[in-house]
Amino acid sequence: MLVNMGIGLIMPITTLYIHNVLHMSLVVAGYTLLLFSGAMALGNLIGGQLFDKWRSKPLMYISAIIIVIALFLLTLYPYWPIYPILLMLYGAGLGILNASINSYLAFLQKYDANIFNNGYWAANIGMGLATFLSGIFFSINIQLVFGSSALLFLLALFIIKSQFASIDALRSSGTENSFHKTLHMHTIGYISLLSLTMIIIWVCYEQWNSNVSVLMTNNGISVKKYSILFTIGTIEIVALQPFIVRLFPETFNGDKLRVILGVLTFALSYLLIINTNDYWRFVLGITFVSIGEILALTAIPSLLNHYANDTNRGTIQAIGSLSGSIGRALGPLLGGFMITSFSFDTTFLSIFIIHLILVVFLLLLRDFKPKY
Repeated sequence: MLVNMGIGLIMPITTLYIHNVLHMSLVVAGYTLLLFSGAMALGNLIGGQLFDKWRSKPLMYISAIIIVIALFLLTLYPYWPIYPILLMLYGAGLGILNASINSYLAFLQKYDANIFNNGYWAANIGMGLATFLSGIFFSINIQLVFGSSALLFLLALFIIKSQFASIDALRSSGTENSFHKTLHMHTIGYISLLSLTMIIIWVCYEQWNSNVSVLMTNNGISVKKYSILFTIGTIEIVALQPFIVRLFPETFNGDKLRVILGVLTFALSYLLIINTNDYWRFVLGITFVSIGEILALTAIPSLLNHYANDTNRGTIQAIGSLSGSIGRALGPLLGGFMITSFSFDTTFLSIFIIHLILVVFLLLLRDFKPKY
């Protein structure tokens, strides 16, 4: 929750700060965010690999310290041209910390099958609180945004130091030599399918974060009403997730069913906003998106973890996270190209069909456990 609050305080105001305060173009702001995303993705991969090959808690300490140093310097010197450099440093540390915490959760899942659900729920509470506070803090002083975020990561570091148990001595004593050698070919195929699922989900989800705003304003719906959609979505996730996840058994087949139903729910959200200028249709659409998140995005890490062992959990979780990052990076670009080339309705109908095709492939997932 604290990590996501640290992210949520900074990211919503980044473009606004670069363009309106630092007086850089939107193109420069876009490139800055691209560099941040690239640094975070690289940090994610590094974090996953180091979690598997090194010690877990020191990795979290180092990444959290990198983040706090970057944010502390941003608090003191939030100016160009050091701003994008420090933002990249923050992104790299954030990627490593996210990967190591996700990998830690993956290791603990053998003791608590519901841990990914709880983590996702807490993360949404943190993100919802932070996005609400972000604009308020920014209106006072940008340095308050960076300073508050640094304090949140310091608190997270304190919790890691005082409450996280070391798992290094508990890892399996297997003798696998490399990532590819430890996995059966069927398992690699299933991991690839789940990674592709993450890419497709996020490429399409990003339409809600970017191009849907254009569609709504073109149809006379205000920007304020568009922003309210995400407040509604966050409230729905926090309120509904504890009840929805209890409807499914904590088994492989239960997680598989959740992913399939989640993808179908995502698909319906795009069908709902075809050929409409009614606000209630967009509200219903974001509700379906929220349910899709609860079902699919909490179950995919659990399914990925099912195909892992204690020597590669970090790497496999990092691949899943990286797939989501790739989807988020490509989403606005691919969506903009489709909408410009065809239309909003054709784009959303295509997204609906792609999700249906994806479901057919997800039905092929099997509870295959290789012998190590």
